[in-house]
Amino acid sequence: MNFSDIFIRRPVLSTVVALMIILLGAQGLVNLAVRQYPKVEETVITIKTNYAGASADLMQGFISAPIAKAVTTTENIDYVTSSSAPSSSTVTVQMKLGANPDAALTEVISKVNQVRGDLPEEADDPVITKGTGQDFATMYLAVQNPHMTSEQITEYLERVIQPRMSTIQGVADAQILGGQVFSMRVWIDPIKLAARKTTASEVLTAINQSNFLSAPGKVENLYTASPITLKTTLQTPEAFGAMPIKSDGDNIIRLRDVARVELGAVSKDTIVTFNGAGGTFLGIFPTPAANPIDMTAAVRKELPLIQASLPEDMKLYMVYDATEQISSSIEEVFKTIGEAILIVVLVILLFLGSFRSVIIPVVTIPISLVGVCFFLFLLGYSINLLSLLAMVLAIGLVVDDAIVVLENIHRHIEEGLRPVDAALKGMREITGPIVAMTITLAAVFAPLGFTGGLTGSLFREFAFTLAGAVIISGVAALTVSPMMCALLLRAGGHSRFQRIVDKSFGWLEGAYERRVAGSLNFRFVTLFIVVALVALTGFLFTKTSSELAPEEDSGALFAIVNGPQYATSQYTKLYADQIDALTKDLPELKTRFNILGFGTTNSAFAIWVFKDWSERTKSQAQLKEELQGMISPIAGAEAFIFAPPDLPGTGGGLPISVVIQSTGPADKVFEVTEEIKNKAQASGQFIVVQNSLSFNAPQVTITIDRDRASALGVPVSDIGQTLGLLVGGGKISKFDRDSNSYDIIPQVPQDYRSNPEKLGQYFVKSASGEMVPLSAVIKITENASPAAIEQFNQLNSATISALPLPGVTTGQGLQTIIDTAKPLMPDGFFMDYSGQSRLEIEQGSTILIAFLLAVVVIYLVLAAQFESFRDPFIIMMSVPLSIFGAIVPLNLGLGTLNIYTQVGLITLVGLITKHGILMVEFANQQRELHGISRHDAIILAAKTRLRPILMTTAAMALGVIPLITATGAGAAARYSIGLVIFSGILVGTIFTLFVVPMFYTFISKKDVLAERGQPVPDAGAEPEFGRT
Repeated sequence: MNFSDIFIRRPVLSTVVALMIILLGAQGLVNLAVRQYPKVEETVITIKTNYAGASADLMQGFISAPIAKAVTTTENIDYVTSSSAPSSSTVTVQMKLGANPDAALTEVISKVNQVRGDLPEEADDPVITKGTGQDFATMYLAVQNPHMTSEQITEYLERVIQPRMSTIQGVADAQILGGQVFSMRVWIDPIKLAARKTTASEVLTAINQSNFLSAPGKVENLYTASPITLKTTLQTPEAFGAMPIKSDGDNIIRLRDVARVELGAVSKDTIVTFNGAGGTFLGIFPTPAANPIDMTAAVRKELPLIQASLPEDMKLYMVYDATEQISSSIEEVFKTIGEAILIVVLVILLFLGSFRSVIIPVVTIPISLVGVCFFLFLLGYSINLLSLLAMVLAIGLVVDDAIVVLENIHRHIEEGLRPVDAALKGMREITGPIVAMTITLAAVFAPLGFTGGLTGSLFREFAFTLAGAVIISGVAALTVSPMMCALLLRAGGHSRFQRIVDKSFGWLEGAYERRVAGSLNFRFVTLFIVVALVALTGFLFTKTSSELAPEEDSGALFAIVNGPQYATSQYTKLYADQIDALTKDLPELKTRFNILGFGTTNSAFAIWVFKDWSERTKSQAQLKEELQGMISPIAGAEAFIFAPPDLPGTGGGLPISVVIQSTGPADKVFEVTEEIKNKAQASGQFIVVQNSLSFNAPQVTITIDRDRASALGVPVSDIGQTLGLLVGGGKISKFDRDSNSYDIIPQVPQDYRSNPEKLGQYFVKSASGEMVPLSAVIKITENASPAAIEQFNQLNSATISALPLPGVTTGQGLQTIIDTAKPLMPDGFFMDYSGQSRLEIEQGSTILIAFLLAVVVIYLVLAAQFESFRDPFIIMMSVPLSIFGAIVPLNLGLGTLNIYTQVGLITLVGLITKHGILMVEFANQQRELHGISRHDAIILAAKTRLRPILMTTAAMALGVIPLITATGAGAAARYSIGLVIFSGILVGTIFTLFVVPMFYTFISKKDVLAERGQPVPDAGAEPEFGRT
């Protein structure tokens, strides 16, 4: 008994199976989370250490180097970078994708604590944070109040709004941007200090002795206890100004006698503007494991409550939400699913000519798409862009098996069998091919589903969604479809339209039979064409443009503006304001904002948020080109525009990043990388090429005349401490204000540090008590130095970053820089990659391995099913020809070789082999049953299976048309995968119809009767089929 027999004879059982699948799937569907992409745990741990007044060399040698060395042994680490700038060190630990973020953070904290004792005592404790590596927040909020100072707004944000935001589920950090934090600024006048024979160290000692925390305990008796409060802290500028420093006889020297004390900002290096007006921002960053959609939804839910509690005239605006594009993308994919279903229904109707017949394969669509949600729920997956994209593709796939069942049973009914008998006989013939096709197509995604890295993280859910839908469709084809055929199909009584369809296919089958028979007379010509096309496919692969992912229209563009290394925030603001003025009247613009002092004082970051896709006629790519044309002519600053990251795990910044490492000194690294940068820029392929290392930052070097200092009785330590206190601007203590602690920062006013010569006007005290000017014991020289010393995996390094011109892919640009760099790198230099380029290099080989494994897995699965190593080879000869069909449009510039098109190519492997399975399985059956020659068997199989092959091809090819014609959010990804499947399946099918018969006559086993020594029937004689 055939497996399907019981379901044909028991239609209620078959219906119950279908309903149970739908019921379980619906239960899973309502419990599935909605995300943009599958959960990708990208973890970046950052260790920041400040040491006010320290040089970049000191930060590198005594802070960055020991920390980087300690954390390098962290488990699951990808690479470690460090950047040492004056007064600050940043060590970044990039973990491998999928690494446990909490375990990684714990291990890094432990390793940093082990070396804390080796760091300078004066340095601040390292601050260790865990993030996703994205430089840009998922959401930006703007706060404005015309009646409050920036310091007051910042204080309110820190005390009220930031804590509320930080407690929201999924929020890693609510970062204040453009805020001015309160501090007690002690502006020391070095001339007044010297006139009163007072030193900077005496001022420091006085502040620390007059302002400190105390815990004196409590007074208690037998029945009561009273805590003691000792007021040892100062809270106002007036109180600090009245602080005694020392006594000179009856004269008390107070702090106000030598300094101006005020409540001011720690730093005013960061300036934020929103639509041209000043403001303060909150950047909301998600945790590595958070769902951005859920996080932003939770923030939006909290916003009305926060806005209701704001002070009068304070306004809170939502200026950017990256998940708006996510939601729009998901809506577009749902629309695409509906369009694909409609197209597939029309295709089936066109091929069958009967509304009654259409119902049978269409029923498998909801069974498969809803049913697979149960498996997604069990596996902990989600509804996301890629699992939905898999469902779009599945629409054309899940009807295939049902179409084959329907066509075969319909054919037997037309030959005179009753519907039930036709169903029983048809399923005995077709169960093997159905099982083979289902297992084959499901197996093709196994390598992709178990691949590591970004490809595996992103496409694992895609692969299992498709595989699950295909398996469920196979079950439906063996249970529900034959039952429905037995109940719904009828012999005769065809409508006029159905008769026209049947007649047309009858003519087509006859014409095709003659063409196939004719082509077998020229088998070697066909073989030569196949070999030539395979060779051409390999050649075209090498010439096809590549990139990690196509650029999406995300509804926003970012820009980075860089001034010279010596530029202040006011210099950068001058040029950022010019850019804002040039672009503010863009018709497509919804809102805009700038962050000046983005990381460094010479850098600014801008975001343009555009109107909805339906409200503008220009695409993001067109707007990017237009904006770049507007800002490029601005002299004095370098500005470039780029799109937000399209994939998780790609970080931020420019899309091309090549790291040049060396065991040599930083100046040699700069010399080599600067030559690479200049030659790459001269290639004409880039808008901008940057070298992260530069030697144009002005540096003041002070040399102490130790003999002279010793002769005058001036300790070298006093010189260092005096300069550190008067120039460094570091915090020396804390003070209390409204139950919050803030920094106390002594420093000379800017007029006393505006040029190096002013440093000689500071005084130190000699052993005899006389005041000695520093000019008597120091020598000041000026030179150029790197703005920051960079290391990559503990080697001196520099990163060449680039933004390609429109029409140049990231793959082409990356290869240009690699080819440029290799001949210019001397011994002791090495090349590595970071950011998006690192992923692009890694994923290229990953996808290739997944593709080859898919081919091998399918071959082995087919070999097991057919009990033959020959038949799978015949079936799979159509694979390279379908790849040829897919690669041609990419080579013509209609797309690129990216992560989506590569996954599309893997999908093609499974799709195209289904045609060969239908032909080869039927031909083998006819040879076994009727003993006809392999020549006649394959011709009969080709003719008999033509209609289901064309139907499944049309359903798949036309079903992806909505992907190709997609617009709006997420359209580029859908277009990429749709294009290769559409062109690959069409071209592959055309070749399959002629190439599989040719290879069958070459490779299949000898004729059965010939092996037994019996004569083979006449060529072209059709077997006689019995009636039941």
